[in-house]
Amino acid sequence: MQTVEVTKRDIEICLNFSSEIIDTQNQFNRFSKSTNTQKERTFVGKLGEYIFLKYLNSRESITYPEGDMFTIFEGKENVDEFDFVTKDNKKVEIKVASKPFHKRIMVPIDQFQMKKDFYVGIKLNSKLDNYDNIIKESISKAEIYGFIERDILEKTRAKNFGEGYCKSIELSKLKNIKELIVKF
Repeated sequence: MQTVEVTKRDIEICLNFSSEIIDTQNQFNRFSKSTNTQKERTFVGKLGEYIFLKYLNSRESITYPEGDMFTIFEGKENVDEFDFVTKDNKKVEIKVASKPFHKRIMVPIDQFQMKKDFYVGIKLNSKLDNYDNIIKESISKAEIYGFIERDILEKTRAKNFGEGYCKSIELSKLKNIKELIVKF
C-alpha cells in the first residue's frame, strides 16, 4: 500500500470538475441519483485518478501527462475508454473506496463490459457528515491499495450491493501496486 498526500488544491480542482460536468449535464447518471450524489461520486472518481497521477509522477522514472483529465467532452455518451494506459498499451481503470466503511472496489457490470486490463483500488481517508456525505475538507491522504488484473476479476461472481450487479474485490486482496507501476 502506498500513501499519497491530498492537498486542498487537489480537492478544489476535482470538486470544480465534478460540479461543472454535472451542472452542464455531460455526465451519464448511471444510478439515477440526485445532483449532489452525482457530484460527490464524480468528485471521488476524479480525485482517485488525480491521486494516481500524482503517485505515478512521484516515481523517478515516470513522467505521465495530465492530458485531458480535466476536459469536459460534450454529451453524456462520451465516456472515456480508460483512465491511464501503460507503455505496452494496457488500459488501467481507477476505482475508489471513498467512505470509512468501504472495504472493496466495485465495477458496475456495464463498466466492466468496456474492457480494461487492470483495476487500481484507492481508499480515501474521508469523514462523513450526519447525512453520510463526504466532508471534502477532511480528506488529507489516500492509500493506493493495489491492483487486480481483469481476467482475475472476471472469474469472480457478480454481486448486487444495492445499486445493481458489479464485479468486486476487497482492497486487502489487491496485488502490490509496485508490480503494476513497472509497466509505466
